[in-house]
Amino acid sequence: MREGEQQAAGVAAGKAEGPDKRTLAERFIAAFRLPYALGCVLIGFGLFGLFDTALTHLADSADLPVAIQLTLTGQNLAQSALIAYAFYAPRYMRRKLAETTSSLPSLMGDESRGFRNPFAGISSVRPQVIAWIAFLAALLFAVNVAAFVGGSAETSVSIGGAFSPLGFFASLFDVVSLAAATLALSSVVWTYYTITMGIHRFSQAPLELRPYYEDPFLGLKPIGSLALTLASVYFGFIALLLLSVLISPKTPQLGDILAVGGFLLGLIAFGVYLFFLPLTRLHRRMVAEKGKARRALLPQLQAVFEGASNPGSGDDLGRAFRVDMLDRKVANMAVWPYDIGILGRLSVIAASVTAILISRIVALVFHI
Repeated sequence: MREGEQQAAGVAAGKAEGPDKRTLAERFIAAFRLPYALGCVLIGFGLFGLFDTALTHLADSADLPVAIQLTLTGQNLAQSALIAYAFYAPRYMRRKLAETTSSLPSLMGDESRGFRNPFAGISSVRPQVIAWIAFLAALLFAVNVAAFVGGSAETSVSIGGAFSPLGFFASLFDVVSLAAATLALSSVVWTYYTITMGIHRFSQAPLELRPYYEDPFLGLKPIGSLALTLASVYFGFIALLLLSVLISPKTPQLGDILAVGGFLLGLIAFGVYLFFLPLTRLHRRMVAEKGKARRALLPQLQAVFEGASNPGSGDDLGRAFRVDMLDRKVANMAVWPYDIGILGRLSVIAASVTAILISRIVALVFHI
């Protein structure tokens, strides 16, 4: 009885913190009572992007035209687009998870828990707050290390100087803006991490795979498609972050290369690791199923090629046709739960982002 109560409590907790519940970044945007996409643009791109930058420049120069001119630069536009994208991405990834949950055939025996339970912690508040603080600390560490080693990187928070009401408000709003921006950025990493780890837990569960003659992916293709979608969104986030760094008008110094470049490379390695971690186990299971089907088919192939008493009879021809069809089905069985062509395109994107970053670092080091 006690075990049943614990299971019921686990299911209730899964529903309370499951993929149907919004992440912290989504709750923040929803609090403004705007359509979500519009809220991401107005709040992320506008309020905590361009407006924050314009307010800082206005407090420094006290000249509105100059402040607007300094704000509308390529780097500031890219950074603002990054914040808006980071607010929208967690919702998009979570909805893709919900779509997969509703469209995936039941591969797990316990339908009351089913596919949703491994993802129950995606909306848990405490780990999201911890991830938020950790991301902010890592970002500030990278920036401060860059400045300490001799780089030019610096945060936009500036409280020093002569006191003025506008300057004080700009500095205070800068702190709020930094907190909101890092909430969005950390939420992308958190959502990607949580869902991929959920896929990893799902891959460890006993699964009732589809027969290979019904589905060459054994019913696992929705999982692979979800993983590819998540990786595409995550590396799109990395690409925007890299763009905002590369188009900076300042000449990066050694500290920038070591700290900010290392931070970006860490995010890339983290994304690649999380992509392959949950799918490797599914790959092994699919390879095992293909080998099992091949071994089961061998006696029938042997009977067709060696045991036909009357090669021209209708029974032998019919059996040969059926065995040939099964042989084709086995040969077409996938060993990864996704389309290899799609993975190739994703790999090109990830490799391109990494190559651009490395080439930039090499060019700066050797002054090319």
